[in-house]
Amino acid sequence: MKKISLNLLALASLVLLLASCSGKVEEPKVQDMAGDLSDLPSWVLSPQSDEGVTAVGIAAPSRGGIQFQIPKAELDGKANIASEIQSKISRLTKSSLRSAGVNENEDVESFFAQATKEVVKDLPMSGVRRINTYRAKDGTLYVQMLLSNKDYTAFIENGQKTFESMLKGSNLGQNNIEKTQEATKALFDELDNQ
Repeated sequence: MKKISLNLLALASLVLLLASCSGKVEEPKVQDMAGDLSDLPSWVLSPQSDEGVTAVGIAAPSRGGIQFQIPKAELDGKANIASEIQSKISRLTKSSLRSAGVNENEDVESFFAQATKEVVKDLPMSGVRRINTYRAKDGTLYVQMLLSNKDYTAFIENGQKTFESMLKGSNLGQNNIEKTQEATKALFDELDNQ
């Protein structure tokens, strides 16, 4: 009987201990990120420019110093410009295909997917340049990169030539070629106006 009483007492003590611990649940700390963003220049948060296509590149602090951060941030910015242009081309391509009435044709969609890759591959990254630099208190480097309107226009013209060249070499039927030419013209007219 003494053994049962001791076991019950131990069990009751354990239950009380667990109940008292569970009442002291700490609320998770929420970090206010607004303070971190308020220190950044406006071009980091909104990198658009009337001079051309822009994007921000970021590089984490490096033991090697800023001379290692700059190329990393510039490469990130160039990749972000290429991604922005590819996204724009993809969105406008879908719209052009719909308006030309060939968006349901797998051959035409496949052609456009391949042609878009070829066009973006020819993006003149050598023309992209750094126009702003900012180093945060924590050592993070931000750079704003620009592909000028002149270089973008040249890219669009070359892209249209690439599309037309690929279209001539494609195995699409004549009806689809004509519709694809309509879609291509609409696409590049829209890209040129961007």
